[in-house]
Amino acid sequence: MERSHPHRMPAAGLAKSRLATMGVSVVFALVVAGGAKGAFELSGTMMTNVALMGAWLMFTLGLAYAGVRLRPRLGLALLAGFGAGALLVLIFGGMQILN
Repeated sequence: MERSHPHRMPAAGLAKSRLATMGVSVVFALVVAGGAKGAFELSGTMMTNVALMGAWLMFTLGLAYAGVRLRPRLGLALLAGFGAGALLVLIFGGMQILN
């Protein structure tokens, strides 16, 4: 009896899928970082800045987790994008605080 995997993809489809996954990660990282920057600009005092940025990061982390639960393959790209976006927020937010 011959075994076959139901989700076999040709090599070209796999490369296209990897590009799509990387694209989703990059776009979600930009959404995370851009939203945090927008929250920073909307607030007036230092504590409000931190609170709004934290709220935005928690919201986007929740979206990424929901993506993992609904579509595991896409969700992992969202979590990678969240991590990259959070790292951008930490780097550029730290620079903003030091100035």
